[in-house]
Amino acid sequence: MLTYYRKEQRKIAMGLLSFHQKLAENHSLLKEIDAYETDPNLHLLFWTPAGEQNIQGIVGIEVETNDAMILHDISINPSFRGEKLGFDLLNEVVQLYPQTKIYGTLATSSYLSKWKEHSD
Repeated sequence: MLTYYRKEQRKIAMGLLSFHQKLAENHSLLKEIDAYETDPNLHLLFWTPAGEQNIQGIVGIEVETNDAMILHDISINPSFRGEKLGFDLLNEVVQLYPQTKIYGTLATSSYLSKWKEHSD
């Protein structure tokens, strides 16, 4: 289940985003969170897998139009990696935005390509 980020969940978001290699190497987590809090086109969504109680993933998107969004960030709790749960997370993003095509960034395009291959 996807839920939208709220400011009081900042520490949870920072923890999950810290697992994203792009942020660990190139960006400040605080600057990244600030961008999501201030730009109306940027959205952070927490993901709780079906049957789970705790948030296990996060996705950061930029909704440019009703037809296009950019996947900026995607991160899964390391104890759930390798189970293709990130693909489940992206499938839920598609359900939330059914008419919107997802594009990647340099940091997310290879993962997005793997998901698209798996979905076909």
